[in-house]
Amino acid sequence: MIDRPYRTAALAALLLSFCLALSAAGSLPARAADGGLEPGVGDAPPSDMFPDGGAPEEGGQPPSGKDLTGPPPSSTPNKQDRSDILGNVPLGDPAVRAEMLKELYTRLSGARSAKDAEPIAEAIEETWRRSGSDTVDLLMSRVDAFVLASDLDLATQVLDAVTELDPDNAEAWHQRGIVHLMQNDTAGALSDLRRAIAIDANHYKALRDLGAVLQQTGDRRGALDAYRKALAVNPFLEQARRAEEQLSHDVEGRDI
Repeated sequence: MIDRPYRTAALAALLLSFCLALSAAGSLPARAADGGLEPGVGDAPPSDMFPDGGAPEEGGQPPSGKDLTGPPPSSTPNKQDRSDILGNVPLGDPAVRAEMLKELYTRLSGARSAKDAEPIAEAIEETWRRSGSDTVDLLMSRVDAFVLASDLDLATQVLDAVTELDPDNAEAWHQRGIVHLMQNDTAGALSDLRRAIAIDANHYKALRDLGAVLQQTGDRRGALDAYRKALAVNPFLEQARRAEEQLSHDVEGRDI
């Protein structure tokens, strides 16, 4: 019997070779290190699916933008601000990465405005994507491309390999939860989002998306708790803020 680490590494190598072949053939949009697809592209659909805590109107198009109903990002991300924050920190070192995230979460929770928070959030989300493994990081970038191409089965296969290769990668579990949700697998989505949060209790996007899924399943109190935890880390999640206000009124019976 082939042991699990060998099988996982073999699968990752096979998927990586396939992804590179598709990219070389022009079948996939490339995610260049200096631009291309924005980190976290794969997490837009589920958030956009629940702009007001409910399903989108039939035939409607999900709004663009990184955070639900917020304004779409500019065509050129604020790379200078983000790079100023991260500097030359070796994010591939798990200890350094954890310390950087701790500092960034503290800064984000204390930001005075959405404008001040934006580069901090971008730095956090870039750090989420820096696992310390070039193979894992490249596979994660291909997940973005597969989701954009609506190839959810292949996105799932890649994420299965990533979560086996790097089981402590909170962003990989978050992305897999999103893909499960897009496949109408609510139980799988809830399991993976909770796994992401267990790894990183401050992962505000996983908390926000968990709140959206719980709200859809009718667990309003659970959704309210998830939204509040997300907002404690990032106070500028507009959809989460609106949902929290409505749920506070519905669950706790108080006016906002």
